Amino acid sequence: MGIEDVLYSIGEKTEETARRVLGSLRFLLFPSPSDTPPTPGPIEKSIKRVLTPHELVSLRLQLGFLTYLLAGLAVVFVGSWRGYLLLTVVYFLYLRSFLIANRDFFIEYEPYRAFYLGLSVIAATAYGGYLLVRELKPKPLYFYLYLVIVSLVVFIFRYWFKSKYGRDYTYGVVEEVKNDLVRVFVHDDIAANVKPGYYWVPKVEDVKPGRVVKLLVENETLRSAKPVRIIEVYIGDQSSESETTPKDEME
Repeated sequence: MGIEDVLYSIGEKTEETARRVLGSLRFLLFPSPSDTPPTPGPIEKSIKRVLTPHELVSLRLQLGFLTYLLAGLAVVFVGSWRGYLLLTVVYFLYLRSFLIANRDFFIEYEPYRAFYLGLSVIAATAYGGYLLVRELKPKPLYFYLYLVIVSLVVFIFRYWFKSKYGRDYTYGVVEEVKNDLVRVFVHDDIAANVKPGYYWVPKVEDVKPGRVVKLLVENETLRSAKPVRIIEVYIGDQSSESETTPKDEME
């Protein structure tokens, strides 16, 4: 390879890197709703089944928040205010941009926005407060009292979220009818506290593969809720790769 080819290759890579950096900055500072559904990345591709746009954005929100929690713990352990502030600013810019860009791909946008913004604010405040308390060097009792206060704030937020957005039903798509049971696919539903997956529930009239159904859910202590029975059947065939929520009903 000649010197001209080497220089040309370096120039191409530099231009591509600059384009990516500018694109990332534009995404963080000036986000706008996207018309294109998200596509699976390396992590999502490791999941064997096909993920819908709603599941993709929900999973990425979880991963983003978990990354911030772990990185925040590391920064707090080191005790760097600059690192904490930089990490927090970048994370909230990312969270804001991600929510705006993908708002049309959530089955219900507001519950997810409120949940992750609320938890993120609590986590950021808790990290910053811990750094401040450690600088003051109080007695160990005050550290325990601080942890109690943070835990209390989390429980209050959980109660507020459930009272404002919580519900005892979710939606699913019938995948299989077998004897007196129905196999239903349910999306991740943060308002109903339901994890995505397939659930078996008792059979009802007018149910057949492809139809959207409304499901009653029951909460379990310290666990996610579980669909237990069908309370309504909607006419119109879909598949588990489509949205499971009747839009007219939600609106």
